Amino acid sequence: MSQRIQVSQQIQTSQDVSKAQCLQADFYQLPAASDEANYRLFQFGAGENHVQLLVPPAKRVTLFFGYRGDHSIMQLLLLTDALRRNGAEQIDLLLPYMPGARQDRVCNVGEALSVKVYASLINQQQYASVSVFDPHSDVTAALLDRVQVIDNHSFVAAIAAQLTGELVLVSPDAGANKKVFGLAKALQGMPVIRADKHRDVVNGHIIATEVFCDDLSGKTCLIVDDICAGGRTFIELAIKLKQKRAQSVILIVSHYEDKASESALREAGIDRLFCTDSLGVPTHISSEFCDCHAVLSYMNH
Repeated sequence: MSQRIQVSQQIQTSQDVSKAQCLQADFYQLPAASDEANYRLFQFGAGENHVQLLVPPAKRVTLFFGYRGDHSIMQLLLLTDALRRNGAEQIDLLLPYMPGARQDRVCNVGEALSVKVYASLINQQQYASVSVFDPHSDVTAALLDRVQVIDNHSFVAAIAAQLTGELVLVSPDAGANKKVFGLAKALQGMPVIRADKHRDVVNGHIIATEVFCDDLSGKTCLIVDDICAGGRTFIELAIKLKQKRAQSVILIVSHYEDKASESALREAGIDRLFCTDSLGVPTHISSEFCDCHAVLSYMNH
């Protein structure tokens, strides 16, 4: 009788182990999705973040991290620690937006090199891989360990396929030329119009904008860049493009901060905005004007 009980207990234990293995999670998302059931996150009264896993992780885990301010970096570090303490042996990080990427050089005395600080924090976590979507410059890739840069080619191609007319790419400044010409090649040689802007390095204000083309009659101009913050670069550029008789101006950015004025963009001549939700779904701009794509669909997951 005791042998039967022992065998029964062994079978039950085996079933429990199998059930636990089936319940292991191999994908975690931060910020948490509305139906998140793999972990819970809250803050103590003094402001400290707290993470608790609700489902044990698989040995290899994919962690999608959408940056939402510096407090979210702490949440990422805590979630990474919790995953490792509970059995995750390899963690692949999907990083749609690299924080600090725009501050990739020291321009003024007394500044920090922001991108290096953020990159160092990420490197300390020893992720198996780090996939970054359309970072601001090559500096990000140079600073991150085991990095895979995911370009914007499939994102822009998906948008271009929806559009009609004579499409041309517009590079908004000299810093974007390398990316835009690479994109043009991927799009079977789509023509490129170069532009440039001049800034005051102290206050960042745009002093002048140039477009190196005489006539854009009948052209649908696709301004492509990695990020839109306040939108001033694109407002000034759109005005110049319309002055050169562009038929339509479309703004395509991988990352959108949701700070630009829709009315100002429209008044400048921008007919449509396309972006991803790498920094969240825009809430201060209409869905009729802005078409926001899910960045995860472009990150090879």
